[in-house]
Amino acid sequence: MEKKKTSRAFFEYSTIGIQLAVTVIAFVIGGYKLDEYLHQSPVFITIGAFLGMAIGFYHLIKQLFNMEKSEKKEKNEERKKWL
Repeated sequence: MEKKKTSRAFFEYSTIGIQLAVTVIAFVIGGYKLDEYLHQSPVFITIGAFLGMAIGFYHLIKQLFNMEKSEKKEKNEERKKWL
C-alpha cells in the first residue's frame, strides 16, 4: 500500500515539472513564430517567455495546493479509521 502511494506521489511531482517546461516552451515557440511572421525582433518571444512562465507557475502552485489538500484529506481519513 505504501509503495503505491510513493509511486503515485513520484508520478505527480514529475509531471508537474514536465508541465511547467512544456508550457514555457510552447509559449516561447509561439512567440518565435509570431516574431517571424510579423518581422519583429525579440518582442513576442520575450512576451511569450514571460507569459509562459506566469501561466506555468500559476498551474504549478495550483497543483501543489491541490496535492497538499488531498494528502491532508487522506491523513484525516486514516486517522478516523483508527479512532
